[in-house]
Amino acid sequence: MDKFAFTLAEVLITLGIIGIVAAMTLPTIIQKQYQKEASSRLKKFYSAMSQAILLSEVDNGPLEYWDKKSSIMNDDGSYNSTANDMLAEEYFDKYFAKYLKIASKGYLNEDSRKRFQTIFADGSSANWGNGGCIDITYDVNGGKNPNLLGFDRFPFTICHDKKPAFTSYTKNSIKSRDVAVEKCKTTPQYCVVVLEFDNWEFKSDYPWPTVKKGVY
Repeated sequence: MDKFAFTLAEVLITLGIIGIVAAMTLPTIIQKQYQKEASSRLKKFYSAMSQAILLSEVDNGPLEYWDKKSSIMNDDGSYNSTANDMLAEEYFDKYFAKYLKIASKGYLNEDSRKRFQTIFADGSSANWGNGGCIDITYDVNGGKNPNLLGFDRFPFTICHDKKPAFTSYTKNSIKSRDVAVEKCKTTPQYCVVVLEFDNWEFKSDYPWPTVKKGVY
């Protein structure tokens, strides 16, 4: 009986084809997995923050009357990052620490400044700042690359004079998804607004910021 077997050349050609197919499909698979995880964490963060506010209001009264300090400025009129981040920590300790489950908190050295940060059990984190509103930048992967707004970092605000007070960055000033998408293309701070319109899902037309190849 004749025996059939693959030649070395045939095996190498087959492996080469498999490698090409894998190279073409793997980035898409990785991207979809990232989107799924990022979406899940954004939903969890938004829900946790909303629930914490409701619980805190039971003890501390309506959010619109919470004690939010004005921004501290330097003598030359510039923003005092250190002092304002300390005020953000005081705000967190008073109104959120009891109601928001975190793994740890502390100060992160970033961009030549120390930023007040809370870290969650799933590895995500949030940087808190004290500006015209309380500014919160949620990082779905806790500081890992690429650290880009609209990709793995998403800004939120707590503005006492707005309704709703807690929302994605500038959501109260943007009334349509189409406007949010167009702004996201040039100003990534607005990309989180697109996600809020889409219930924190990454739709096919989401304008992803440019990321270096292989960095997720």
